[in-house]
Amino acid sequence: MEFSAVYRASNGSLPSPNGSLIASIVPPRLEIRSAATLQITRVVNLNPTFASKVQFMRWSPLPQSNVIKIGLVSKRRSGIDNSEEEGTFKQRLLLADDESIQVLDVDDDKWSASIKHGFEGIKNVDFGRSCEEVIIFSDFQTKLTVWNLQARDGRRIEIPNPKFATKGYDYRPCTSHFALLSRSATQDIVSIHQNTTYRVSHCIVLPTLDAQGLRWSPCGRWLAVWESPVSSYKVLVYTADGHLYRTHQNPECDGLGVKTVEWSPIGDFLTVGGHDGKLCFLNNYTFSPVISMNHTRTVRLPGVTVWSENVLGTRERYYRQVAQPATIPTAASNATDVATKTGISAMAYSNPDGTLVATRNDSMPETVWIWSLKLLRPYAVLTHRNPVKTMSWHPTIPELLMIQCSLEPTVGNVGDKGNCVYIWCSSWKEPRAVQVPMERISGSIWAKWIHTTAPAQCSSSSTVSTSPQPFVSTVDRRSNSPEKDASEKRPMILLGDKEGFVVGYVEDEPIPDAAWSPIDWTAYSPSQAPGQQRPASYFTSDNINSSKSDKLASVDEQPSGSNERREDDGSIEFRLWKRGY
Repeated sequence: MEFSAVYRASNGSLPSPNGSLIASIVPPRLEIRSAATLQITRVVNLNPTFASKVQFMRWSPLPQSNVIKIGLVSKRRSGIDNSEEEGTFKQRLLLADDESIQVLDVDDDKWSASIKHGFEGIKNVDFGRSCEEVIIFSDFQTKLTVWNLQARDGRRIEIPNPKFATKGYDYRPCTSHFALLSRSATQDIVSIHQNTTYRVSHCIVLPTLDAQGLRWSPCGRWLAVWESPVSSYKVLVYTADGHLYRTHQNPECDGLGVKTVEWSPIGDFLTVGGHDGKLCFLNNYTFSPVISMNHTRTVRLPGVTVWSENVLGTRERYYRQVAQPATIPTAASNATDVATKTGISAMAYSNPDGTLVATRNDSMPETVWIWSLKLLRPYAVLTHRNPVKTMSWHPTIPELLMIQCSLEPTVGNVGDKGNCVYIWCSSWKEPRAVQVPMERISGSIWAKWIHTTAPAQCSSSSTVSTSPQPFVSTVDRRSNSPEKDASEKRPMILLGDKEGFVVGYVEDEPIPDAAWSPIDWTAYSPSQAPGQQRPASYFTSDNINSSKSDKLASVDEQPSGSNERREDDGSIEFRLWKRGY
């Protein structure tokens, strides 16, 4: 990593969605810097009291493209926001404390908006479907207020009883219809609102006891809603006009149910993570199970690399490769724990193709699992000294993952400062543990990717090559401007604490000729004779489901005639289902 100078800031700093600017508060003023040069482009003087109490900082969203992808086919739909094409796109910044909101325009220093929310309090606030709308969740979820910044009369719309303040709402891609999960009396309700007036177009009474969230598919055709894990293992899929299309349940689940739900970036899979530690992938046509991947205590698979974090002295950290079979450390249950330490609490798809998935199982809190949907098995496993807090893929560069760990103490980990972030890339010989170059750390370290232009060869479909591609080989082709230095196009990370921040530039490394064995990019199929292998490109969702003779199988299945006894918890378990029409 190469770092810039340390800049002073408080209450964190935030890069803009397009990666061009960085906003930070240095009381009593707001500073906006260019992400390319790190020079201050604008300073806004704030009320000193307000500047010291800011709790929320939000950038306005990017305009939605009118081109969407359904499976592998690109389709064009009429979008409602053409500001980017027309050259009228505005970047705005929202600042808020617990009572008031201030909105600023980056380019127009004469425009600003102030909103006083009063005694109701602000639990959460964000921009709506565009930079012209602000949505506010009041304390105790009494109501949701939508403010239209274009209206001179201060027009607002109030929607009562949102169930949650930080989840349970989503804007439909392309059309921006607003879906909200609310609860009236004893019933869960999903209301779908029109994109401009917020009038209710559809109202869905859910057959749930305690729905936990909703999410639109990337194509906008489906709306997924999931039940509380205490109630049952249930995911409901609705059409855009509010009709129940499919209900996915797991009759084999006799404990807690669904813990997290995520769509793949191009919408070909709806992924369900359960308290049983399994990932279930549902196809986007029938929403029947296609793949199941299980987190096990022992890794015993050829081609899967297991890394363990080590500490040299007091500061230097590095990864060491662990030989297989490798045992993954697990968390001990405690009767005083508020949350159950089981299940998949986080999953993140790689951008933009979604061929890699990073997961965290709460029963193994220090471990990150990276799964390959091209190889249909784990690709890498990384264990750390502290519990994993966040996992974030680079916005445009696939196979580049950043990991942060919390300061929770573990056995033999006394005095850990936690001033380290971890970066994994499939083309590197080993992952990196990066020390934040700040003399004094105030509180915990935060880290965010700064958006950089996507490589020219980067495909957004799931047919992207599985061969490792170093991002430096394509970084020079990300821009058509030859006068720009290549160093300005390197992946960038914003790191900091509550008193300052620094920008880091990720350097790539060359790939040795013999760095990758052919077994890394092939997958074993138990339906074939021993010694035969199918190329990884064979295992597409269509090939998996097209054969009626495909039966339940696992990659750790022993060939016929083998006398070796299988251990239920001694290998990675991976399962396939045929499509159930």
